[in-house]
Amino acid sequence: MFGYVVADQANLTPEQAQRYRAAYCGLCRTIGQRHGQPARLTLTYDMTFLLLLLDSLYEPEQAQGVCRCPPHPIRAQHWRASRYTEYAADLNVALAYYNCLDDWRDDHNAAKWAAAKALAGRYRAVQSQWPEQCRAIEEGLSHLSRLEQEESAALDEAARSFGGILAALFAVRDDRWADTLRETGDKLGQFIYLMDAVLDREADEKRGRYNPVSAFERAHGPFQAPQALTMLIGDCTLAFERLPLEQDLDLLRNILYSGVWARYAIAQQRKARTSHKGEHTT
Repeated sequence: MFGYVVADQANLTPEQAQRYRAAYCGLCRTIGQRHGQPARLTLTYDMTFLLLLLDSLYEPEQAQGVCRCPPHPIRAQHWRASRYTEYAADLNVALAYYNCLDDWRDDHNAAKWAAAKALAGRYRAVQSQWPEQCRAIEEGLSHLSRLEQEESAALDEAARSFGGILAALFAVRDDRWADTLRETGDKLGQFIYLMDAVLDREADEKRGRYNPVSAFERAHGPFQAPQALTMLIGDCTLAFERLPLEQDLDLLRNILYSGVWARYAIAQQRKARTSHKGEHTT
């Protein structure tokens, strides 16, 4: 369920795009430092949102610089990092480990099994550093696995289970902002789960795999995806807006108000083109 919490690059100012890229590069660099260079291959933009959010809220000291790296051996890249970059790097590895295990269970992909084995040692290190967060990941994904095995139609229950994972990851500190961070993460996690199910539905049905939206519709009738998704991301942004953020606020809003819809918009455009072609061939 990676690749949804990204910026709408077309609507970023040059300064916002540079800061977004620097945070991403800082996260990539930190993953390599903390977990080894191969672990950098697990990097996605999703955890970049979390570190930007925590940096904006808590305003920690930041290091920054310019460096070359294997993906960019010629042109040096700007990077910036803080204590929350380290936190996001650890969580990125933990989530990647379980994502590989999930892909192995779904498709018996040998490459994913090998990747999970390679990450297992690093996951144990993250687990010792962040036990509560890793416990939330394990319990949430275990619950989702049980629902999948039962081919459950309880779509809300499944979404809340994934939302609980992000709620735990967002609340890095037990302070006055913890509840609001949990609410932001919870609603964002539910949105991601539903979005992933909606976009994977056609492929899952073709492969004969369980899909929670399909199961819901068999039991309860049509599922109103646009309305449900809009409600969840609306609840997420309501919580988000209660946080006293200034640094990178417009960038964070770009991600939550526009970027998270990017893959959905692409899927709808593709469906419209397919439907249009079908009309001309009949």
